[in-house]
Amino acid sequence: MATQQPQQPNASLYVGDLPAEITEAMLFDLFKAVGPVLSIRVCRDAVTRRSLSYAYVNFQNPVDAERALETLNYHQIKGSPIRIMWSHRDPSLRKTGSGNIFIKNLHKSIDNQTLYDTFSQFGNILSCKVATDPNGESRGYGFVHFESEESAKAAIEKVNGMLLKSMQVFVGPFVRRALRIQEHAGSYTNVYIKQVKTGITEEEISGFFGKIGPIESHVLKHDRKDRPFAFVDFKNHDDAVKAVTEFHDKEIEGITEEGQKIYIGRAQKKGERLEEQRKRVSQLRARKMHEYSGSNLYVKNLDDNVDDAGLKAAFEKFGEITSAKVMMDDVNPGLSKGFGFVCFKDAESANKAISEMNGHLLGVKPLYVNVAQRKEVRRATLEVQYAARMTRMPGPSVPSAGGQPGMGYPPMYPPTPGYSAFPPSGSYFYPPGPAAPQRAAMTQAPKWAQQQQGIPGMPFPGQMSLQQAQMPMRPPPQQQAGLARRVMPGQGRAPAPPQMGRGPLAGKGLPRGIPPQARPLAPPSALPPPGLRGPGVDDTLSAAALLDMAPDQQKNALGERLFARISTSQPEYAAKITGMLLEMDVTECLNLLESPEVLDSKIAEALAVLQAHDSPDQD
Repeated sequence: MATQQPQQPNASLYVGDLPAEITEAMLFDLFKAVGPVLSIRVCRDAVTRRSLSYAYVNFQNPVDAERALETLNYHQIKGSPIRIMWSHRDPSLRKTGSGNIFIKNLHKSIDNQTLYDTFSQFGNILSCKVATDPNGESRGYGFVHFESEESAKAAIEKVNGMLLKSMQVFVGPFVRRALRIQEHAGSYTNVYIKQVKTGITEEEISGFFGKIGPIESHVLKHDRKDRPFAFVDFKNHDDAVKAVTEFHDKEIEGITEEGQKIYIGRAQKKGERLEEQRKRVSQLRARKMHEYSGSNLYVKNLDDNVDDAGLKAAFEKFGEITSAKVMMDDVNPGLSKGFGFVCFKDAESANKAISEMNGHLLGVKPLYVNVAQRKEVRRATLEVQYAARMTRMPGPSVPSAGGQPGMGYPPMYPPTPGYSAFPPSGSYFYPPGPAAPQRAAMTQAPKWAQQQQGIPGMPFPGQMSLQQAQMPMRPPPQQQAGLARRVMPGQGRAPAPPQMGRGPLAGKGLPRGIPPQARPLAPPSALPPPGLRGPGVDDTLSAAALLDMAPDQQKNALGERLFARISTSQPEYAAKITGMLLEMDVTECLNLLESPEVLDSKIAEALAVLQAHDSPDQD
């Protein structure tokens, strides 16, 4: 039988009170001078990925960890002293509070190091901290956690009542706030009184409550609205409980106005009241989220004319609606932000509304409908999608479904709403051979794509979005040879158009459930005037006309019109901006053609990205 191995000495340290911007690399630069470091981890929030202001540092040798604890404890990092202690995986020592003491009435100049030096003579200290405000100023109290209960008792006996920097300090056992509040609630004598009549005097207050029991003190105050309130401190706890139970929420002659009921309750500190209010709001919010989970919908791309009543009328056919709200602009009253929320009574009605109304025309715009999510959940989802996109960048050659090398296309994006599952036109890889010129002669690149040819480093149309423009990167060396074999736009064979109603593009290009004859996205009056349309390009492009085109032909038709429109204001960047805007859905591109204001804002956004990063062609 194998003998039991002795317990490994602890070589892990807890590092607390870290500034939010501290990273693992910064901590490694600090601790590597002490000894070899195995690992460092800054703990972060699982959703927001923000630092929780503490980390764990694992050394290879326990001696190095002990040296780091002695030399780097309370070391200043970015103006803030860090707090180092041994890492204990068993939290029972912290939760029981054994050996933990509380010190108050501290001088403002006493910091963590001074407090540690004062109490280290009584025993081994696990943790020592002076409470500070957001500005770093001492709050006048602190905590010292000893390794043993005997050391804590010795510190209480010796230091309690002593003068530290001309101030008499109080030292006692640490009691958690919940226990302190519970003990105080079971032995309180001070009561708070409000909703009394105007003009009441202290004599009337003391005369009435003095009949209940003897009073230690009483005071009458007025708030900012000149409403009177009072505090009455009884000698006995039972008298205070009697005043609350017998007279709270009662009409008292001579004390309250006619028809008004008095409020009598246990006197609480402001922090305690705010904590109770926060808990009530949190519980109410959690209950509502549980009740309406899956039944609250987020609706965006709303027309400016849609109000609360119009939004409710559009969705009420799917089930009972508890609320419908269109969010309004705070700066410009009466102007819609373009999105809103619809809450159904049950999740089944909400699912039916999503399937029927997502992509449906309300006014002149197609709606986007999905289940409403909290900001933290949306942020985490976007981070996961971003990481997936970065790991799926295209390589030099990928086998296709037919098994022929070099004929496939690696998807650049995960299959998320807003991205086509088919590759952009002209981005295939073909093996060298006599067939390549024949394929190149079959198609011709549009005007907006021809201007991008010959620009070094400029991606082909459909290969760059606004998000990708913010992340310029150079392909690795093993991919540069494959990139050299990539054909120019228009030399690739376009994929066969998919069947409408099935396949990856179903429901993404055009709204579903509308016959071709009734599918124009906007009436003729909604199109821009002829003077604003590009020279030599016919702007009259309807959904019915796009329906008869292949996916690559849809992009080319939209690209011709967008390029002509953008050339009037930004001729230098027209080709680049057109390629970036064509990453949007077909319906959104049509919306740009019919809404000059929206198109101008998208042009300004793309232009700002290109100018801020000196454009990708300088990489």
